[in-house]
Amino acid sequence: MEILRLLVNKLVCADYFNRNWEKEFNKEFAVGSTIQIKFPQRLFVVEGMGYAPQGINRISTTVALDQWLQVPFEWDDYERAVKLERSEAELRANYWEPAGAAIAQEIDSRAANWARLNTSNFVGILGTDPTSVTTYYQARALLEKEAAGKGPRAMLISTNMMASLGSNITNVFNPSDEITKMWKEGSIGKLAAFDFFESNSLYTHTAGTWAGPVTVTGANQSGSQLVITGTAGDVIKPGDKFSIVGVNMVNPMTRRPAGPATPRTFTVPKGATLAAGANNIDILPPIYGPGSQYQNVDALPANNAALTLWPGTASPNGKIGTIGLAVTKDAFALVSGKLYTPKSVESAAQHQDPDTGIALRKVIAWDPVRSMQVNRYDSLLGFGNLYQQNGAVAVLGA
Repeated sequence: MEILRLLVNKLVCADYFNRNWEKEFNKEFAVGSTIQIKFPQRLFVVEGMGYAPQGINRISTTVALDQWLQVPFEWDDYERAVKLERSEAELRANYWEPAGAAIAQEIDSRAANWARLNTSNFVGILGTDPTSVTTYYQARALLEKEAAGKGPRAMLISTNMMASLGSNITNVFNPSDEITKMWKEGSIGKLAAFDFFESNSLYTHTAGTWAGPVTVTGANQSGSQLVITGTAGDVIKPGDKFSIVGVNMVNPMTRRPAGPATPRTFTVPKGATLAAGANNIDILPPIYGPGSQYQNVDALPANNAALTLWPGTASPNGKIGTIGLAVTKDAFALVSGKLYTPKSVESAAQHQDPDTGIALRKVIAWDPVRSMQVNRYDSLLGFGNLYQQNGAVAVLGA
C-alpha cells in the first residue's frame, strides 16, 4: 500500500486522465480487453408547437486494457548472504520504492505519449519555445471555444519552456494549492486556470515530410477517415497535425464559430506513408458537418481542398519540437485491472488505489533450481479517448 501510494503521488500527466471506467474491467465476469463507452446524446432544439422528433444517434469510443508493466529483479542466495541490505527500511529505500517510482514514470510517460498522438488542437510553433504567457492563454481560449468543462486543468511544459518565460516568472504564476505543492513533483503554480507542472514525461515530435501539395480527394467527406492525395513517399508521422482549407471549428453547443473563423485542426494517430493516387488516413476528431447533432466544423471538405501540415510553423517538414500538454479530466481515459495473486509463493499482495483505480501487484518467490529470490511488481493498464477534441490542447515547444 505504501509503495502504491508513492507511485500514485508521482503521477502528473496520468493524474489528469479520467479513471472512472476501470470498474468495467473488474466485474465478476470477463468483459474482454476493450470496452465501448457511449457519449451522451446531443440534441437539436426545434421551434414551435409542432412535434418533430429527432433520431437517437449515440456515438462511442473504445478503451483498451492492453498494457502490462513489470519491474522484475532478483538476487541469488550468495548475494543475499554477503551483499544485500538487512533491514526492511533499507530494502524499501533501495528496491521497493525505486520499483514503484519506475512504474509511475512509465505510466506518466505513456499517458503523455497517448495525449501527444491523440490531441488534435494545438497552439504555438513546432521547434520554438513560447516566450510569453500568450501561448498558454491561447490554449485556454481553445478549450473555451470547445466548451470544455470547468474541472481541474493541467499544463505540462518542459524545463526549457519554463526557462523561456524569462526572469519575471515569479510575477506570472499564482501560488499552487497546498496539496499540489506537497505531493506533486514539478509543481510551478497556477495560470490561466491551469495547474502548471514541469514534466520530464513529455515527448519530442519529428514532423512528417511532404514533397508537394496534399489535397482532399472527394468532396463532403465526414467521419474518422479522410481520403487524400499527395506525392508517393510523403510521410505523415503518428501525431502529425494539419488543417484543411475551408474547414473551420464550431462550438459544439451553438454549432457556430466562437469569434473569428479558426481552422479545425486534426491529428493522425497512426501515421501513414502515401502511395501514388488516393490514400485513406485515420484522423481525430471525426468530421461532423452541418446538419449533424455532433457538428464540429462549419463545412465539409471540398474536393481538392489543400491540407496544411502543422499550420503556423514555417517549413515544417522534418521539424523537431517538444509537445507540451494542456489537459482536462475529460479528454482521455486511464484504466487499470487487477491481476491474479498467486498463493504458492513466499509473499504476494495486490492493492488498488481507491481514487485512481491503479492496481499494483508484488510477488516474491524463491527459485530452488537457481537458488534465486525472484521479485516482481506488475500493473495492468490501458488508455482511451474521451472528449479529446474538447478537453486537450497540444502546446508546441523546442
